[in-house]
Amino acid sequence: MTSTSIRETNTTPPVKLVASPAKALQNIVAKKISGRLTIGDPNDSSIFWRVYAGNGQVHFATSGMGQRERLAYLLQWYYPELQPLPEKEFQSDYEAVCHYWQAGQLSLPQVRKLLFWLTQEAFTQLLALPQAALQFEKTLGLDPLLMSVPLKQTILPARAFIGEWVRLRPEISSPFQRPFIKDIDRLPKLLWQQVRDVTFIKSLLKLLTQNVSIYQASYQLKTDTLGLATVLQPAVRAGALGINPYHEPPTDRRPIVACIDDSKTAQRNVKLILEASGYRVLGLTEPAIALTALARYKPALILLDINMPEINGYELCRMLRQSEQLQEIPIVMLTGRDGIVDKLRARMVGATDYLTKPFQAQQLVAVIEDSLHPAGKEVQKTCAGA
Repeated sequence: MTSTSIRETNTTPPVKLVASPAKALQNIVAKKISGRLTIGDPNDSSIFWRVYAGNGQVHFATSGMGQRERLAYLLQWYYPELQPLPEKEFQSDYEAVCHYWQAGQLSLPQVRKLLFWLTQEAFTQLLALPQAALQFEKTLGLDPLLMSVPLKQTILPARAFIGEWVRLRPEISSPFQRPFIKDIDRLPKLLWQQVRDVTFIKSLLKLLTQNVSIYQASYQLKTDTLGLATVLQPAVRAGALGINPYHEPPTDRRPIVACIDDSKTAQRNVKLILEASGYRVLGLTEPAIALTALARYKPALILLDINMPEINGYELCRMLRQSEQLQEIPIVMLTGRDGIVDKLRARMVGATDYLTKPFQAQQLVAVIEDSLHPAGKEVQKTCAGA
């Protein structure tokens, strides 16, 4: 698959006019214009939507930001059996959906249904805007093009939901917005008037302290965004809840270190040491599924225990070195044995370095730094020799 033209971005694109999104879409479809319409929310400049159309048909609609959290929310409803995708691997929800198809996890009819649901949910939000900042670009399209449906077919089943979001707009204008607690004394009573479920309210109150969007809260609570926004609306109106704009959080750019070890104690120790040193840790306790997970997350380095059931570390290291996707990743073998034969065997199967358990925190960090930056290590040796 060639890459799609959909890309997430952290800033709202420039706009050219303010008008009704519904009328703008009807005009594009009626004139059979091909291109991409960007629709900005006047209540929150960090939120915008994009519609791809051509030859009088709708090809896809999505958000211009927050695509991962919106896709996760919708997948939970329609295809909960699908495994979530790594954050850094796909640039857009369209690309992620195409991956599920190419990986054989969804059939083409299922992919088209999912794209339709994503589009319909986007229309529910953008058509609730009475007016919006609009920009149209004629040159952008989708590759591959998998869906082409009439505008009415997308909108008509969602009319009731659009009306409900219009009703909510004075207090909550988008499920991308982030509710926060303003009055903790009054809030539980107001929520109890809407939903008489103590467990649900406790979980909701915890989420409201975490600066999550309504999409994210709905995903965690396994409820729908419209239902949750309806529960929250009276508390916002009463001043017990505030609403923050979306403002997409920064991407976690820390390098990933994968730790393959069947010991949960060892996993916990490695995680504590490395996260304190600025790394993210991908813990894998089952070597049999490690190859799939490593191909997905593409870590900067792999820590690999030698003594494991099913597949020992030597055999797994050999398999990693035979993988085109993973063969260049540094591998540090972990073992309780400190014999010269074990070290030689680790080198023979392709290990970058070798660390004997138990080890000190600074030893682990130093070995990882040396494996990730071998040039720096050589410079230090040269300087020491001089």
